[in-house]
Amino acid sequence: MLKATPNLHNEQLRLRPFVVGDAADYFEMVHDPQVAVNAGFTPANSLVEAEYLLSRQLKLPEVYAIELSQSAKVIGSVGLYERMNAQGEPAPQQMDLGYMLTATAWGQGYMTAAVHLIINYAFEDLHLRRLTASCLAPNTASKLILEHAGFQQYDQVTHPAYAQFGAGQTELFFELLPVNGDETNATR
Repeated sequence: MLKATPNLHNEQLRLRPFVVGDAADYFEMVHDPQVAVNAGFTPANSLVEAEYLLSRQLKLPEVYAIELSQSAKVIGSVGLYERMNAQGEPAPQQMDLGYMLTATAWGQGYMTAAVHLIINYAFEDLHLRRLTASCLAPNTASKLILEHAGFQQYDQVTHPAYAQFGAGQTELFFELLPVNGDETNATR
């Protein structure tokens, strides 16, 4: 049985599953080095590479395109990713929040709105007990988005110079619990 797509939208934007036809907008996003570095991947060099990355997104059930309501242009991605516990198994009722936004849409409140929509969905519809997220310390915009959404920083790690992601940089780790959440099974 197919899972129903949640109705996640506000006046400015709509969150919907990615489709193959999003490739050009997706390429615009993943081709930009500023976006790629902050999201933790190498920029796509061609539309073919972007289509490959998009094909991987299509397989993730809780990852959504951020689409502008008026133009139907895809400007970003926001999603919930499987979180592992200390034993390397999926952590029950917990997920990692991840997102990226086309640089031309930065500073306009779109990601703040998308994060609020996905948080409401995570706690109200999926009944999660904990959301986590991270960002590199120099990415102050991402840190502010998380803090504005109610996330609290619980840890930070400075990556070694040879690390694949964030080499030599400090990564900040955040968590958010539902209003009536408890930390009984939280995995840190």
